[in-house]
Amino acid sequence: MGVAASQKQPGPCPYVVGDDGLARWSQMHADAWIGLLEVAKRMTRELDGELEARYGIGLSSLELLGRLAAADEQRMRLSSLAEAAHLSLSRVSRIVDALERRELVERRQCPNDARSVEAQLTGAGLELTRRAQATHFAAVQERFFAQLDVEELATLAGVFGRLAPGSPQACSGS
Repeated sequence: MGVAASQKQPGPCPYVVGDDGLARWSQMHADAWIGLLEVAKRMTRELDGELEARYGIGLSSLELLGRLAAADEQRMRLSSLAEAAHLSLSRVSRIVDALERRELVERRQCPNDARSVEAQLTGAGLELTRRAQATHFAAVQERFFAQLDVEELATLAGVFGRLAPGSPQACSGS
């Protein structure tokens, strides 16, 4: 018996194939999957827009700044930063270029590996990170967490904790 056949599907059949040969999610599965995608897109777009309007940075920039702020000596190799943020090295390099032009970070040679480059958070970068994070956390609280009761939040934490194990630890650097 194959892996797929041995795993139980919760609830009704996840999809049906119509007379036109196209697969469609069941209503329950569509509500869950498409709802997740739409909430993620909407929240990302709104949060990104707010950060851009107020601070001239997007969510990816804020994530990199936050990771640098939390790192030892507020610096990280660009390759480690890319890996931690699940972004390509070229994307991280472009973001760091923009942050460097604003004097929020500085590029430096790694002290123990001249072939590698680190991003070092500046004092101005730390201050902007603190302000932008406060805005971001308040917006997420208002637009997401405040819409859920404690049981719903616990359910989401359990589900997403299972589907993306280690994510909270990955974000904290633990």
